[in-house]
Amino acid sequence: MPHNKQQGVALITVLLVVAMAMVLAVAMVKSQQSLLRRSSSVFSQDQAYLYTLGAESFAKSILQDDKDKDKNKNTPQDSLNENWAKKIPAFPVEGGFVQAQIEDLQGKFNLNTIWQEGQIDMEAVTTYQRLLVALDISPMLVSPIIDWLDADNLPYDSDGAEEDWYLRLKPAYRAANHPFVSIEELALLRGYTPEIVAKLKPYVSALPAKTTININTASDVVLAALSDNLTLNMAKDMVSRRPKEGYGSVDNFMQLSEFANLSQEDKQKISKLIGVSSGFFSVLAESEIDNRRRILQATVAFDESSNAQTIRRDWSQQWRPQVKISSSTTSN
Repeated sequence: MPHNKQQGVALITVLLVVAMAMVLAVAMVKSQQSLLRRSSSVFSQDQAYLYTLGAESFAKSILQDDKDKDKNKNTPQDSLNENWAKKIPAFPVEGGFVQAQIEDLQGKFNLNTIWQEGQIDMEAVTTYQRLLVALDISPMLVSPIIDWLDADNLPYDSDGAEEDWYLRLKPAYRAANHPFVSIEELALLRGYTPEIVAKLKPYVSALPAKTTININTASDVVLAALSDNLTLNMAKDMVSRRPKEGYGSVDNFMQLSEFANLSQEDKQKISKLIGVSSGFFSVLAESEIDNRRRILQATVAFDESSNAQTIRRDWSQQWRPQVKISSSTTSN
């Protein structure tokens, strides 16, 4: 009997050891699988990151090629008929796709033109107010913009907002008193609700230099903001009649019938706000590898030597276009 009991204890001990070994083995396998999944995920993310940067470089090369061609023209201009403005189809890569989209930032209203050389640019203020009205937004919202840009802490008017207003918020923050770095800053300003910011985004930009509005690429809403005599319907008609190769010059644009009744002074005011070429572009690039996606919005600017330079990168965008890649294309 004692011998049988010892055999039973030994058997139970062996079974316990085997069970523990099996549990440890399963745990190790699961841990290894989890580690492999994490490594694969990180690898796919890194691949997507590099592909996105590659898409940005490709877009810059298209812009640089266009700018180099402009050097041989008497009047360089940028229009929606050029290669950079054409939609770049999604390019299939192993495990996913990569694509890019280029947009002319000077086809929009540059918020930073409202405050130039230490003072308010009243023509820019009036233009921005017309833009707000065209979008059914209160024109009084120009005041918080002025206070955000100017260097003092005195509200522009009763609709403005300086530090004392923002410091009462939770969480509190200060007015920038500095040019806009990105359009996303609008969400910080008094009166700029998410709905208003969403309405404005397609029509405004935040560029680090004083710029003109490119009439060859501007939308009807932006064109309507150039003059009190232009309605949105008139601007839509102007866009539909706009030459594919561009107007060629500001003078050609000002010869349109819509400006026939304007005084010479009013025409000069508009002429100062517009141009036919651009030096700032947005590159929106996306890549997806094994369901791991990276999105990049880069701002590309041309320096004094007409060389394309990336001056800003934003990885926080949530843009995702409809991508359709046929199986035959992918297999190739």
